[in-house]
Amino acid sequence: MSFITDAVKYYAAEPHQDDAWEALWASLPLSTQEEFKEAYRDSPSPPRPSEQLITAEVFSQLTGYAAKLFTQQEVDDCNKLLAVTGFDQDIEATCMLMANILHETCNLKFLKELADGWAYEYRSDLGNTQAGDGPRFKGAGVLQLTGRHNYSRLAAAIGDPRIMEGVDYVAETYPFRSAETWIHENRLLECAQQQGFEAVCVRINGGYNGWEDRLAKYEICRRVLR
Repeated sequence: MSFITDAVKYYAAEPHQDDAWEALWASLPLSTQEEFKEAYRDSPSPPRPSEQLITAEVFSQLTGYAAKLFTQQEVDDCNKLLAVTGFDQDIEATCMLMANILHETCNLKFLKELADGWAYEYRSDLGNTQAGDGPRFKGAGVLQLTGRHNYSRLAAAIGDPRIMEGVDYVAETYPFRSAETWIHENRLLECAQQQGFEAVCVRINGGYNGWEDRLAKYEICRRVLR
């Protein structure tokens, strides 16, 4: 049973791992499944947290859109982003982040850049070296991951090579975690905790564009999440 325990060791409930795990589990003899359950006293898939900070209903309260418009994938990916970046341990910092995300996406309406991406074609600063890289690696997710270089770094960080398929896959599979590497590298949690909301807005935006809307969304987040 060592091969199945090795699989569990590296299973992290990532979207790209789920299908592979289910196929592996289905291929096992019933005796091996029972042996595994007996050894671990658990189902093969780790249970999701019973209480999540973000739910479809919370998204509805934050945006004014119906809860049914938000997918479970979006809910789970948002909670995972907050967890892997440490924001889930600080509600005030989460309010700062979410307010900016709401502004940048027009209340989670746009998870892909509206422009076609050809303006990024052969942009060496983005690592776009191959024909078609501009539209393929245009802005994806809540903070607009852009360029082959940044996509490849996210693929390495998450461990999912399918990220290199481009914008559609990232926007659908990692709408929130697409911002993971940027948040870590820009020490956004530390910025929120030590410098406050204004500094977070400037770090994300580079200035004060949309300041009034960001501030209004910050107040909404504080009412809903605290």
